[in-house]
Amino acid sequence: MITSAADTTGTGDASTSSGAPAETGTPSGDGSSGASTSDAPGTSGGPEAPLDAAAIVGHTLPEAAGCGESIVATVTVENTGAATWTRDALYKLGAVDDEDPLTPETRVWLPEGASVPPGGEFVFELELQAPDEPGAYTSDWRMVHEYVTWFGEQAATTLVVSCEALEPPPLALEEVIWLHTDVSSWPVTMTLESVTFEGELVCLNHGSQDEGVFVWPEKDEGDGAVVGNPWVFIYEDGAWYGATWEWLRPDQTCKFAYAVAGDHIKQAPFDVNSGWTPKSGQTLYFMVSALARLPDVTNVSERSAPIKVVWP
Repeated sequence: MITSAADTTGTGDASTSSGAPAETGTPSGDGSSGASTSDAPGTSGGPEAPLDAAAIVGHTLPEAAGCGESIVATVTVENTGAATWTRDALYKLGAVDDEDPLTPETRVWLPEGASVPPGGEFVFELELQAPDEPGAYTSDWRMVHEYVTWFGEQAATTLVVSCEALEPPPLALEEVIWLHTDVSSWPVTMTLESVTFEGELVCLNHGSQDEGVFVWPEKDEGDGAVVGNPWVFIYEDGAWYGATWEWLRPDQTCKFAYAVAGDHIKQAPFDVNSGWTPKSGQTLYFMVSALARLPDVTNVSERSAPIKVVWP
């Protein structure tokens, strides 16, 4: 979705209108104005100002991003023409050629009541998303007087998208932001030897059936007995976050891999609204502890050591 700096509603379409559409101008590759001159008076003794003209003051369109990364960018435009831009007059920021690889939305509307007079500036805000495939993608934007003409300079970028996950720093439990119970001080009493992926399952393989979840006391929770919780550690915005994502039943080592997600973590910034799921190649850490997901559902204070896992 694309929004203006003060508006989140409304869409535009160069091909439909409540009135008869005028022919839409074609964006020029050199960014020159496509507007014709108007009968508005110019300065005394000088040439008439074009009705529709614009200059790009600046933009924050990205040059690099990870596959699928969400990006908020801005384009600041100066009105260098003679007309005043308003929403009702159908002045918008448009994706050149009516398409853009970073968003399906090809128009950014001015907010209701906004007015950009000659000489004024406006900051358009764009919500973009990098494609899921690596490569170089061109994103370019220009002012459009809908059903009349494209005009002014272009704001453009070539976005290089890479799917190679950056290696985060090693996990340090004392620096973790805990989204559930802080178990960093709990003693390590069981061994988590490996985490493997078997079909739809992620399996937390224990060192011995004499350890850990095989001997931790059972506790009733919901529809059955539970003995522990699996943990995932996620590196985001320069910090490690630790969260449980499921319950472990007695003797259980495997869970569905889809449960490693925000709708199972249920704690911001990795809650259901975040839509978070691991990306292929992402470095995470996994751990198992006794019951730590809810403060009133406990058994013993014991855990494994975390181990590094690269998501398949």
